[in-house]
Amino acid sequence: MESEAFTIGELARRAGVTRDTIRFYERVGLLPRPSRTRSGYRLFAEADARRVRFIREAQAIGLTLDGIQELLSVSEMQTPEECRHVAEQLATRIDEIDQKIHELETFRERLQASRERCQTARGTSCPVVLDLVEAVSAASGETKVASRARRRSSAGHTF
Repeated sequence: MESEAFTIGELARRAGVTRDTIRFYERVGLLPRPSRTRSGYRLFAEADARRVRFIREAQAIGLTLDGIQELLSVSEMQTPEECRHVAEQLATRIDEIDQKIHELETFRERLQASRERCQTARGTSCPVVLDLVEAVSAASGETKVASRARRRSSAGHTF
């Protein structure tokens, strides 16, 4: 039986977080309100430390605080239907991660191509910077003619 009670500082140390994190989790309902001493100090148990570690691990794999709250409430219920609901949540998160990976891979390919263009550049200006200037100009509504004129006027500048 867990009878040892400890303060917020000890809970923070055991769980590897700050006191402010403990207070935040308590405020948003991720951590139940602890009992208090007569002088107002919070008293926690080892179960609270396990709960905080679970919250941190769930955040580390990308779950939101709302999702963690839902998992914590479901953890007290043990039906197959609830387990399937958790599996659906995890599948959704996996899909989000896969999408982010795809976006990052596409971005990496663009960066790689830009780096290669910079390494083989043969002019006085970096072609990647010129592309960026043109993209910004297009986004702001500037015409290509005005963009070229501006580029020619700054041709003496190199990067």
